[in-house]
Amino acid sequence: MRRLLTASLVVGLVVGCLLVAGAPGQQSEKELRALVPKIVASWETFDFAKIEPYYAADEDLAYFDLAPLKYNNWAEYRAGAQKGLFEPNSSLKAKMNDDLRIHSHGNLAWATFTFGADITSKQGPTTHLDARWTMVLEKRAKGWIVVHEHVSAPLGGS
Repeated sequence: MRRLLTASLVVGLVVGCLLVAGAPGQQSEKELRALVPKIVASWETFDFAKIEPYYAADEDLAYFDLAPLKYNNWAEYRAGAQKGLFEPNSSLKAKMNDDLRIHSHGNLAWATFTFGADITSKQGPTTHLDARWTMVLEKRAKGWIVVHEHVSAPLGGS
């Protein structure tokens, strides 16, 4: 009876340890599944005060986008978004599709998803764009933050 009790306790401890070991990854995925839509929604505001808290401002992080080919840091990315997205347009509505994928490894994670965007220019017409968004995030003291991202649209139509 004592051996059975000891064996049960050992099995229980092993199972418990495995569950606890799996929890951080599950917790990270849950956090990121909640965070990514907030990041997307922040861009709809055209307000950098709402966008910037989600992005790392490290001097050596490269952000890539459709045009130009590369921004060398957040300051360049911010200036490019201001000139290329915010100034000529009056609104952006981005709808994430249901294909969000989260992958994490330690304090790094990447999220991929497709989305549709309706961009209304200040001259009035609205353009629809279907695209893919990839974010690389790092868990830092204050939580998850974007350290790299890439948005791309198919060439020559969908």
